[in-house]
Amino acid sequence: MKEVRDKRGYAYSVYSYFAPLKQTGPFQIGLQTKRSQAKDALKVTREVLTAFLKDGPSEEELAAAKANLTGSFPLRLDSNKKILENVANIGFYGLPLDYLDQYRASVEAVTTDDIRQAFARRVRPENLITVTVAAD
Repeated sequence: MKEVRDKRGYAYSVYSYFAPLKQTGPFQIGLQTKRSQAKDALKVTREVLTAFLKDGPSEEELAAAKANLTGSFPLRLDSNKKILENVANIGFYGLPLDYLDQYRASVEAVTTDDIRQAFARRVRPENLITVTVAAD
């Protein structure tokens, strides 16, 4: 976000996420930009990913991510539907029955080294596929 949007103005939003599935799911990065700056936006995005894979998040970035995850956690449980979805995920992924009770502590226990190791196991830049969609 800082490099692609804030510093260069290439996109209104840029995001990345893992899509966990029963088997290893995909890692996706997405953004929307003008056709004229698409190559530059993709170049910066790849540079940011490469740096992140090498260095991982800073302590400040990790703290902000933890605050976001733990602070928004109650909103993941604010209806019967959401509670049921979480219980279904616990069953589907074989998570411990106290997963929801332990969620905040589990998030707080994550270190920058844990994140670097997880990304090193799951994200292979040489296997990335770029999909570009353009409209006139």
